[in-house]
Amino acid sequence: TVPEAKHTIRSRIREHPGRIRDVLLSFLGILLFAGFIHHPAPLKLVSFGGLALTAAAIGFSTRNMAILEAFGIGRLNRRILLYTMAAICLGIVLGILSRNRFEMTLVPAGFTGVAFVAPLVGAAEELVFRGYIQGHLRPVGKMLSIVTASSVHTCYKLLVILSLGLPLQFDFFFLIMWTFLGGLLFGILRELSRSSVPPLIAHAVFDIVLYGTLATAPLWVWS
Repeated sequence: TVPEAKHTIRSRIREHPGRIRDVLLSFLGILLFAGFIHHPAPLKLVSFGGLALTAAAIGFSTRNMAILEAFGIGRLNRRILLYTMAAICLGIVLGILSRNRFEMTLVPAGFTGVAFVAPLVGAAEELVFRGYIQGHLRPVGKMLSIVTASSVHTCYKLLVILSLGLPLQFDFFFLIMWTFLGGLLFGILRELSRSSVPPLIAHAVFDIVLYGTLATAPLWVWS
């Protein structure tokens, strides 16, 4: 059974070389952005070049699709609404667990302007990683697409943090591990609901709960 499964994955990869290429190009652009966004000019221009490469790769590979379809957003239905309710609960739970790990009060006492900014960044990440990358790789394999999207997201976050070049004042390894595990859960939501809406909501709620009380957003949130 195992050799057959491996053969199936390999066969699907051979059948969809264009999808692998598209994701690799978009991933390269994401890495360039993450690696140079904190550098001063003129190196900072490389980060914008990376964004342009990612945008071009996504745009070219989805040129025959509606923009919402390209990012995994379709018409709302009962399935999506059901998983959106689960997503809200998941976001709250993950946020509380993270606050506990970072020795914050479990429940936010109030919110600042970060509560409006952070979820927008989280939503944008979901559109790219779970919406486009996971959706684009789905024909190659459901589990492969989930793990790949979460891995790419984690690599992005890792490089953004490392590119800061500052002493780390937080549990770095926990944040990276949590990004990967959270990405897997968001990816499963994406697969089960067949939409990017539930993981987008889950990520936004998570960011509100975790970061919404801060005076300023952490640099890795806006990057």
